[in-house]
Amino acid sequence: MVRGPAAVLALLAAAQAYFLAAPALPVIGDVDTSILVACTVGSAFIFICIACVIPVTDSPPLLMVLTIGAFGLVAGFNVANFGAAATPIEAIAYAAFGGIFAVGLLAPSLALALPVFVAAIDVISTFAGGPSEILANAGQTQPGDPLSLEMPDWGNGLPAGRLGISDVVFAGVFLVFARRYDLRPRATAVALWLATVLAIVLKVALDTAIPVLPLLAAAYFLVNADRLPALLRQANAS
Repeated sequence: MVRGPAAVLALLAAAQAYFLAAPALPVIGDVDTSILVACTVGSAFIFICIACVIPVTDSPPLLMVLTIGAFGLVAGFNVANFGAAATPIEAIAYAAFGGIFAVGLLAPSLALALPVFVAAIDVISTFAGGPSEILANAGQTQPGDPLSLEMPDWGNGLPAGRLGISDVVFAGVFLVFARRYDLRPRATAVALWLATVLAIVLKVALDTAIPVLPLLAAAYFLVNADRLPALLRQANAS
């Protein structure tokens, strides 16, 4: 995924700098364009933070320490009302939690079945009346809500949208599976981000709730399609 402590720190610093600087960036006049640009860039930095966590899953004790520390910071940032500035550490915390879940339940069969299961649950939840995970203009939650990851709009300090924590947790899970089962972890990370961008575009274009996890699951399978038969053989042999 991401190699070298210096590279990891540089990427995380860039993510934090973006979320701090976004309110000072030039305002984009068209509302839909502003949402698309801000959410596309914001989600890119969220997935960078997620990708930086995944190599730590090779060391479960270190992963546990990272998770506890990250959630401690999330709690502190929420009390301090950091708003979107807390998003990078929230992404690290929830991705690390997903990493713990994935490492604890590592099995080739789960690497195939779990994405399908969570995608189905997300579809049912969304279209049976559950709240949309990506909220254009953030109409249903408050700034700084620790149960969603805020993506700041440019130039006004308002949220352009939010990404649900389940999406971040399972993005972490999918990337651990990709790392552990000889799939394509880097390509998978990019594909998951592009799937999120597609969800954002559909949300803005259709003005309706779009379940994100089915798109993440589809991206996970598509980018690793040629390696899935070997994974299926491992599942059948176990």
